Amino acid sequence: MINNEYKGHPKFYQILEELKELYNRKNAQYASSENPLGNFERASRMIEKLLNPEIKNKRLAYALILASKQIDGVIDILAENKKNTVDELRDKLIDIAIYSVLAIILDEDYIED
Repeated sequence: MINNEYKGHPKFYQILEELKELYNRKNAQYASSENPLGNFERASRMIEKLLNPEIKNKRLAYALILASKQIDGVIDILAENKKNTVDELRDKLIDIAIYSVLAIILDEDYIED
């Protein structure tokens, strides 16, 4: 179905609708109506120390930042007793395990400049 109101490829707008729906579901999972960006505020407080310019192994710090996002999600699911979330608790725990293994590799393979 082509909508003459929009210019460009029609699939572009179909994908935007999909993104809107996913954003809506995830926002309901991670944020609150009082603070729709609360998850970013929580995670930023957790990773503030990892942004220290004195940290030499930036790749390890980045892996830990990504893991901290998953940890925040786990804490939020547990604290709010959320069920049927977009990203299930088990998936988040697996993500944390993967980032942990990657962090070990990044630490062991780190060569100081």
